[in-house]
Amino acid sequence: MHFVRLRTLCTLLLALTAFPALRAQLILARHAETVPAFEVSTVKPSSRDLGRSFHASVRWSSSSYSAENMTLRNLIRNAFDAQSPPQLSGGPDALLDARWDISAKMGEDDYARLKKLSRDDRFRTLHLMVQALLADRFGLKVHVEARVLPVFDLAVGKGGPKLKPSVLESPNTVGPAPGGAGGPAPNRPAMPSQGVSTDVDNDQGTMTATDETIDALTTMLSRQAELDGRIVIDKTGLTGKYDWTLHWSPQRFDAAASADATGPSLFSALKDQLGLKLEPAKGPVEIVVVDAVSNPTPN
Repeated sequence: MHFVRLRTLCTLLLALTAFPALRAQLILARHAETVPAFEVSTVKPSSRDLGRSFHASVRWSSSSYSAENMTLRNLIRNAFDAQSPPQLSGGPDALLDARWDISAKMGEDDYARLKKLSRDDRFRTLHLMVQALLADRFGLKVHVEARVLPVFDLAVGKGGPKLKPSVLESPNTVGPAPGGAGGPAPNRPAMPSQGVSTDVDNDQGTMTATDETIDALTTMLSRQAELDGRIVIDKTGLTGKYDWTLHWSPQRFDAAASADATGPSLFSALKDQLGLKLEPAKGPVEIVVVDAVSNPTPN
C-alpha cells in the first residue's frame, strides 16, 4: 500500500494567480491550507478497460474513497469540481484518457475530524484530499486561469419561480419532539435525505432534489448533454433551499427532437416545471490547466 504524506496542497499542487471574482468557481486550496490526507492508497489500470466497458463510478463510503474505470481526465475534473469538459485543459491525451481503478482510505483521527465538519466543508475537504492524492501518485501539477467562454445564465421566467421551499426548513414538518427530545415529533413522517440526483437515459431524464440551493441546480444542469459543455451561471437571485423534481426528454445541444421523445426538452421543462429559463451568454470561467502529469508511482 502507498502511504500518502502530502499535507499542504497549495505549495505543491497549485500555481495560482490573482484574478477578480469569477463564475463557475472551482474547489481550490487556500494559501498554506492543510487538509487531511489518505493514509493508504492503491492505483491500478482499470480492469474494466481491457473489456472496453463504459461503466465508471466514484464512491465515498465512510472513510474510504474508490474510483472504478475512471479516466484520469475525469478524475482531475471531479477533484476540482469542474462542471464541464472545457474546464480542463492541457496534458497528454493518451495519459489523460487512460482509465484507472483507485482505492484510498483515511486514518481514524482524520476521519473523526472530517465527521465534525459541516456538509459544505466536508464536501470541499474530500475534493482537496483527492487533489492531493493525484499530486502524490500521478505527479499532477496545475495552474488555474480565467477564460471567457460561452455559458448559460439561469434566470427566473416571466411567471416567477415554481420551486418549492425545502420541507426540511418548514416549521410544520421538522423540529424537536414534545418534551424537548431531538428528532421528529410523533406521527410525523421520516424526513427525506438532503441532496440532488439525476437519472438520464436515451429517452427520459429526471432530476430530484431535497433541501438544495440553486447552486446545486446549476451544477447538475452544466453536466447535461443539451448544454454542450457550457457552464450555467445563477442569475435567479434565489437564495433559499428548495425541493424540486424535473422531467425531460434528453437530446443533444442544437439537435432536432427525437421522434421517440415522450416529454419536453430540458429548456422547456425548466420553464414549465420550475419557472426558470436558460439564456445564452459569455462570461469568465475558471479553467484547470495541466502543467505536468505522469504515470502513477508504484503501490
